[in-house]
Amino acid sequence: MKTKLPLSILLFCIFFNVQAQKSKIAKTFDQVLQLVDQATGSLEGLSSTTIEINSISKAYLGGGHTRGVVQIHLPRGTEKWFYRITVLDIKSNYSYQDNESLYNVLRNHLPDNIYRPTTDGVDFFLLGTSGDATSFSETGNNNFQYINGYNYLNVNSFYEGSDIVQDNLWIGVRNNNKVEGLKVIVEVVAWGHFY
Repeated sequence: MKTKLPLSILLFCIFFNVQAQKSKIAKTFDQVLQLVDQATGSLEGLSSTTIEINSISKAYLGGGHTRGVVQIHLPRGTEKWFYRITVLDIKSNYSYQDNESLYNVLRNHLPDNIYRPTTDGVDFFLLGTSGDATSFSETGNNNFQYINGYNYLNVNSFYEGSDIVQDNLWIGVRNNNKVEGLKVIVEVVAWGHFY
């Protein structure tokens, strides 16, 4: 005999899962600020890159691409690094002002200021080899590996941190929207004891 869950329990589970994702992101930002406050290390702004990723239809009909990758170059002495992903409409000319950059927000202990001008999301992956970055970059190629725990599907703008420190790291973003292209700002800041 099959048992059916009441609709209210099902809705609660869905709501709880969404709230848990939001809580994780807020917790991550609070942890970042605590680390910066309590530690003797320093921050180093590494990059801010804006990439354009086409819709699925434009990629197939117009020769565009639905994916983009940004290589992460961690300096010697990095112990942890942080990134902010900001999803924008393809026609947007927005960029963070210097005093709004992730580096400045962390360095000056400013409140969370993620810009979310669209409801569209991207798929996010942390890639650990150049081969996986190359395979990921090819529209339609799903033969790539990503680092466990560092993949999110259909997410909007967010912060995250990682203690994975290695020479080969790439952030990959994919647009699954059939019609709308997107721009994505990828910012990376390292924390550690730099030489």
